[in-house]
Amino acid sequence: MKYMQRFPFSFILKASFVGLFFAVYSQSVLADKVDDFILDIQVSTYNCPDDEYMPLVEQYIKSSRVLPEQLIKLKVHKAQWLICVGKYDEAQKKLQDLLIDPNINQHSQSYASIHYQLGYIFDVQEKTGKCDYYRQSEQMAKGKFNDIHLSSQLGLITVCGQKQDIGIKLGRLFALLESYSDGSDLASLAHIHNNIGLLYSSIGQRALAAEQYAKAYEIGLNVYEEKNQLAPLISLITAYTGSGDYENANLMIEELGRRNLTVNTPLTNSWYHFAQSRQAYRTNDFEALRKSLRTWGVFLEQISDKTMERLHQWYVAALCLHDEDKACVREFLQKQNDVNLAMPARLSKHIYYTAFLVKAHLFLGDVEAATLSFDNYSAIALEKIKNQQTSARVLGVANLHNEISGLESNLAKAQEQRLQIILFVLFSILALIALIYFTLGRSYLRKLATDPLTGFSNEHSVMSKVKKVSAPVGDNVNALALIDVVNLTAMNAEHGYKAGEQALKQVADCLRQVTREKDIVGRVGTDQFIVCLVNLENIIAEELFSRVQNALTDITIKDDNGEKVAVDTNMHVYTSVTSLADGDEVLAEIRSVLRKS
Repeated sequence: MKYMQRFPFSFILKASFVGLFFAVYSQSVLADKVDDFILDIQVSTYNCPDDEYMPLVEQYIKSSRVLPEQLIKLKVHKAQWLICVGKYDEAQKKLQDLLIDPNINQHSQSYASIHYQLGYIFDVQEKTGKCDYYRQSEQMAKGKFNDIHLSSQLGLITVCGQKQDIGIKLGRLFALLESYSDGSDLASLAHIHNNIGLLYSSIGQRALAAEQYAKAYEIGLNVYEEKNQLAPLISLITAYTGSGDYENANLMIEELGRRNLTVNTPLTNSWYHFAQSRQAYRTNDFEALRKSLRTWGVFLEQISDKTMERLHQWYVAALCLHDEDKACVREFLQKQNDVNLAMPARLSKHIYYTAFLVKAHLFLGDVEAATLSFDNYSAIALEKIKNQQTSARVLGVANLHNEISGLESNLAKAQEQRLQIILFVLFSILALIALIYFTLGRSYLRKLATDPLTGFSNEHSVMSKVKKVSAPVGDNVNALALIDVVNLTAMNAEHGYKAGEQALKQVADCLRQVTREKDIVGRVGTDQFIVCLVNLENIIAEELFSRVQNALTDITIKDDNGEKVAVDTNMHVYTSVTSLADGDEVLAEIRSVLRKS
């Protein structure tokens, strides 16, 4: 027969309480741990999260014990990582889900970051609405989240406000560059250089763009995570290729290949093979194009970048044209009639793409379509020439804007320098006063606190140190010894006061030799010295004082006749297990004992 044990209600209640306590405590510990982790992995909007932390990010996201606010921050961080590895569609879905999350705080950094990241995704994929997101994130981050605010500003200046003069845009970017030119925030500086490069590229100033991309790349090597270091490099390659500088473009492609060996993500591999494919296409190296397209296509399947996909399709069609594959070329041209499959609007106006369309239609024998494409090519080429001619005026406006900003900056600097001069003069006066105090003043104070005959601290100074001695630790003690030169008065009377001074100096020298540097030693009164030993075992104190007493028994001086005169001393020891704050009373008591003896 089995018996079931019954527990009293009080025991069950206590057990429940203990269980609840440990559950709450465990939750609190985890919350602190997650907060610390989020703080450690946080990166600016223009950098990339570290791959190393992503498994733990994913683990926390799946945990049911993570707080709602922490979960939102972790998801925003993951979305930023997805953008960095080229998975734009997945990142967009996560971010849009977060926008409708009931736990989201609309005044938080996460909320502002969500809007910026959506703006960036829409920007990369050339979707409408990007400027609305940039504008919202800029307003949310102003005065609170500097990196989001700067990134949003740069997005608005670079890709929004099409009606605004390019010269004014460049001027605004250079003004931002000036404000960060002290070099304290290198990541922001690199980010601004990159956006100036983008704006130069938009007006056909490829050489100027290349200078800015090169600066962004060089600065970014010191501050950006490895994946993000490659973004300015791919822009630099684009600028060199666009300006026809294929030699420098090839050097930078090799650099990209070397750098990518350690990064090696689907996105950066896509960048690398895209750069190779474009270089091969522009230089008519179709065998190199064939090889790079094959590898590029493998990595494209692992990311979601429609622009890159369309570029890949174009270069495949160019290879088909070279191979005289009519079916392949025809299939590509048919796709251009489908809005969902056609080349994006910005790339469809690229002069090399329109030239390809002319060749493709002629190859298929469609003269009418070839004529329309040629007219389009001619219009784009003329517009490009016009833009290049007006870019000098644009740059002039930007320079004028810079000069205005520079004058304002110079006025501000002049006022700042004037204030600095005033502060420098005041600081110099204060420094001089401090120097006088620490040299002459402290020297004078030391002189006041020192006995001129022996060089020891005088009574006032040494007793001040003694009274500051705190209580000893454990079984240790504080020990005081008062040493009295018994025959000083007799020496002065029989041999003169110089003999007495010699005796005191001999006693002082003896005490220096037998005491330790950390011991407190001083002269108190005419014929007395004090030695204080702090916080040591009683037996050690006795040994030290025994050594002092033995050394004092051998002291002698010589009188005027050259005969030795013994210096007689008497020592009384006091030990305490408390502080020596009552040092004056202790000294008075010891003196009283010595007088009686």
